[in-house]
Amino acid sequence: MKRFQNKVSLITGGNRGIGRAIALRLASEGSSIILFGRNEKDNQSVEKEISSTYSVPVKSYNVDMSSKKSVEEGIGQAMSHFRRLDVLINNAGICRLSTPFTEITEEDWKETLSVNLYGVIYVTGLVIPYLEKEGGKIINIASLAGEVGGIATSADYVASKAALQGMTKSLARELGVKHINVNAIAPGFVRTQMTEKMSIQLSSIPLRQVAEPEDIAAAAAFLASDDARLITGTTLDVNGGLYMN
Repeated sequence: MKRFQNKVSLITGGNRGIGRAIALRLASEGSSIILFGRNEKDNQSVEKEISSTYSVPVKSYNVDMSSKKSVEEGIGQAMSHFRRLDVLINNAGICRLSTPFTEITEEDWKETLSVNLYGVIYVTGLVIPYLEKEGGKIINIASLAGEVGGIATSADYVASKAALQGMTKSLARELGVKHINVNAIAPGFVRTQMTEKMSIQLSSIPLRQVAEPEDIAAAAAFLASDDARLITGTTLDVNGGLYMN
């Protein structure tokens, strides 16, 4: 029996990059998949890819994570269809490349925080009642930037990811009695559309390798599995040794 057989996983920002890789990995291990994303064409592409490759139930929903109403509608539709949830992957996010602090506008701050932080708040609050029924897993995709300050990223992004790590610990303490594990993954440099414009110096990475989305997906699959049943409140660094805590 596969690790995630008969389980349902929700991945926000699941239509490309890290989110897509996580969705494919969990589907390959038997999980039904719910995808949230803003681009309907990309949503349908990944939905079709999962369905044809792994033959597991999969549904995608056009959801704007910065809108509480949109998130509520997406959760309502998804739960009406699947009736349960075992794994939540909070992956959706936007990243602004290095911009001087004084040039980050109020609208920039609002846009970044509304997706990277408030989107997590919205969806997590709505799915806790479903996760606690079976003892679920919440995995927040944070960032190396939130631990060390910006590396080719701006203060608004750094602040949002640092806040996400703090919320991970707080939720882990609060939800432990409900048998819900809450952890974070902090990727370093990963080959995605979001990072393709960044200048990456391999000499600064001890393992001399940049992560692929599948590396983050492997970490997510571990934390979402019963193998990690006693791990909660932890941030798993996946960065080739660029940051060692």
